[in-house]
Amino acid sequence: LMVTATDANGCTGSRVYTLVINCPTITVSPATLANGAVGVAFSQPLTQTGGAGTAAFSVSGGTLPAGVTLSAAGLLSGTPTAPGTSSFTIRATDQNNCTGERAYTLAVVCPAITINPSSLPNGAVGAAYSQTLAGASLTGGYTFLVTGGALPPGLSLSSGGVLSGTPTAV
Repeated sequence: LMVTATDANGCTGSRVYTLVINCPTITVSPATLANGAVGVAFSQPLTQTGGAGTAAFSVSGGTLPAGVTLSAAGLLSGTPTAPGTSSFTIRATDQNNCTGERAYTLAVVCPAITINPSSLPNGAVGAAYSQTLAGASLTGGYTFLVTGGALPPGLSLSSGGVLSGTPTAV
């Protein structure tokens, strides 16, 4: 860019300038993400401040959790399919091709599993006993195992959740 100034006497002076137009700072929000859970729908809108117009969002590094996607409008959503921690970077690109990025870590945890029934009926020595246990969560399909204490003598727990047998002692 060259600018010339002319005074009242017709004398001139010129100067060459370099003018750089920088991109504005673009900030991706929120600063952090809440945990997700396996089998539970996850939805987190991302936004941008700064820049011109509406930004397009993309993953510029790392990997999203399995089952989770990012829309160009900035919606991070889906149903996570496996527990674990994923690290990734989200980029917002404005209408002038200026960008801003934020690194995220998203932990996907196991959902709470409730075992039903909430209590077991009493049994009697020498009388056949059978009670089926069931897990209650969104993921389904369970394997049962005694992990603390001991079953009464004569009873066993199948991996399918059936507590059965004939108690042999009080």
